[in-house]
Amino acid sequence: MRCRRFLPALLLLGLVGGCTAPSLPPAGDLLGATGANFAGVRSLHFSVVVNGVLPGLPLSTVDGDATLDEGGHAAGTAELENATSDRKLSFVLDGTHATTHDSTGATWSGPATFTVGDFLGPDSGLAHLLSSLGNPRTETREPVHGLDTYRVGGVLPAKVATRLLPQIHSDVNVKVWVTAAEPRRFTRFWLQVPPPTERDSPVMFEVELSNENQPVPTPLG
Repeated sequence: MRCRRFLPALLLLGLVGGCTAPSLPPAGDLLGATGANFAGVRSLHFSVVVNGVLPGLPLSTVDGDATLDEGGHAAGTAELENATSDRKLSFVLDGTHATTHDSTGATWSGPATFTVGDFLGPDSGLAHLLSSLGNPRTETREPVHGLDTYRVGGVLPAKVATRLLPQIHSDVNVKVWVTAAEPRRFTRFWLQVPPPTERDSPVMFEVELSNENQPVPTPLG
């Protein structure tokens, strides 16, 4: 009788043990494999959404394609935000030269603030983001736009964040999404810039990366 009394409890413990969530892979392993793969990426599609405004960078959205080929090219559309209105424009980046056209027909052409090489390639800002994330931790496994991904959180040192955006002068919180399937692909990242004062709100950047090493529109832009 005593054995019969304990049997249901033992079965219950077995069932509970069988429902234990699977362990998540170490963040360092995920970031290392993703960084190794991203170092070979020469073209991609990017989509950026900004919540808030950094001084000197009134971007609201950016969407386009970029390639390292022929000295680096990128083209797409952007939306600028200021206190009185929103301004939409198209842009073409050719090496170190940029050209923009806004909805009124106005055109600007001159030296580029950024180059494709700043973001793509083994020594780019995005590659350093993956290799320099401090205190990384794998937070969860979740779907992102139909992709099975792992989300990794961490802190990006100011010196690395400044390579991405010169307006950043402090450590920033970052979340990175990489594919669960191998080879690990860098599909998305979220970056939060601390506010300059307690009265201000943080500025958040959400960046989607896709179509790695796929043919870009021809002619680009």
